[in-house]
Amino acid sequence: MLALVLPGSACGALAIKLTVAPTMPKVGAATTVKLRPYWVYKRADGSCCVLRPASVGYPYRVEAVDPNGRVHRLRVRRTADRFVWSALFRFRIPGRWVLRDPQWGPRYSRNYGARPRIAVTVQRG
Repeated sequence: MLALVLPGSACGALAIKLTVAPTMPKVGAATTVKLRPYWVYKRADGSCCVLRPASVGYPYRVEAVDPNGRVHRLRVRRTADRFVWSALFRFRIPGRWVLRDPQWGPRYSRNYGARPRIAVTVQRG
């Protein structure tokens, strides 16, 4: 699952892509959440947009919201790859969880491909 996250104006902004592995995790199983930051640039022809990996030491915040609405904070840390941040998380209950970067809320803009939250279906273990 991927989500492209953009604040406000799309071009010239910082964006992130979230991925979850496995894509359909089981309750209690270790799940890896990866965050990849990108700079968004206009194309040479003026159309939007090109994504280029960004090595940004920004204090990223990622949250997992369980089916009951309880918020769990994920600790993302930079990996050996300077363009990737990662967190290990264990979903506690089955159902539809939402992973989000709360700094783009509460509206969660849908500018150029923006999806600042992704849904993850967690299966019984």
